[in-house]
Amino acid sequence: MSCSRYGMMKVHASYIYRIPVLCLFVLLFSTLQAYAFQIRYMGNLANFEGIVPSLWSKITVDKEHAEAIILNPRQRDVRIFNAAGMEIFSFGDNVELSGASDIELGEDGDIYLVFPGASEQQIHRLDYKGDPIANFGLKEVPDEFLPFNPQSLQYIDGKLYLADMGAMNIIITDMEGSFQQGYHVKRLMLQLEEEFAGQPGEDLFKDLQKFEFLDMAGFSADSQGNMYFTVSSIFSAFKLSPDGKLKLFGKSGSGPGKFGVVAGITTDSQGYIYVSDRLRSVVMIFDANFEFITEFGYRGLQPGRLIVPDDVVVDDRNGYIYVAQAANRGVSVYRIMND
Repeated sequence: MSCSRYGMMKVHASYIYRIPVLCLFVLLFSTLQAYAFQIRYMGNLANFEGIVPSLWSKITVDKEHAEAIILNPRQRDVRIFNAAGMEIFSFGDNVELSGASDIELGEDGDIYLVFPGASEQQIHRLDYKGDPIANFGLKEVPDEFLPFNPQSLQYIDGKLYLADMGAMNIIITDMEGSFQQGYHVKRLMLQLEEEFAGQPGEDLFKDLQKFEFLDMAGFSADSQGNMYFTVSSIFSAFKLSPDGKLKLFGKSGSGPGKFGVVAGITTDSQGYIYVSDRLRSVVMIFDANFEFITEFGYRGLQPGRLIVPDDVVVDDRNGYIYVAQAANRGVSVYRIMND
């Protein structure tokens, strides 16, 4: 086996002749047409023992090295996979991962983890091998955002975007955790009352006590500083621009492009928006104007199907989509095939 920046891979002799699961599934891909690109199922992240099981893992990608980095909160470990979908490194024994809820990669190659239950030092910074570098807490956060309990983390252009999913507050900090900007998402949502007319969330605006129980199901940010999140209980997704303008999209239903129980959300470099739906077991794709394009997955155990998908991450630099699932189904990998 070849060396990598993580060191020599150790492979038991009995696995040498096993066919990598990802390579096998390439022969079984499914194809979906989506305007200027196709999406093909490539397999699940695996090692020489087979598919690596996990339940709703959190995903980040190293686009420079075409690697996927997966946090499995239940197993309390982090696993790193190459572009072929094969595990090349893992850690967890050398660092405390209990309570970590999200993972992100900084521009310097360091790994950032968020610990929502920590009263202090909510952010842990590790090197690419998982060795601790520094732990730090959030600083100078205005009282109006406190208490702030971040569960989701995104790195964009030298800043950390953190979301308190329950309170539905977002703050932006520098790389040491010092507060720079904040957004009260529920306050902004109240300004959209007219747009909710005739939709499932309409009654919540008449009962603000119930409105307070809304929470985010998914969160991400793009290279322009726009923030995206889903609220599954009202069958909706949102785009929040840096200037505080909020836009709503999505309709409830069981047909293509309709929202059942939406969860993960992300974007790619072309502005396409990807939304996973736990109930319908699909990932939907919308353009930058929120127009539905296509969807892939669908509930089932066959190759290419999904079981209650959650986190979705796109590496369109190398042409991959990663989707985390329930039922220990691990992470499915799809390929973006440009025409």
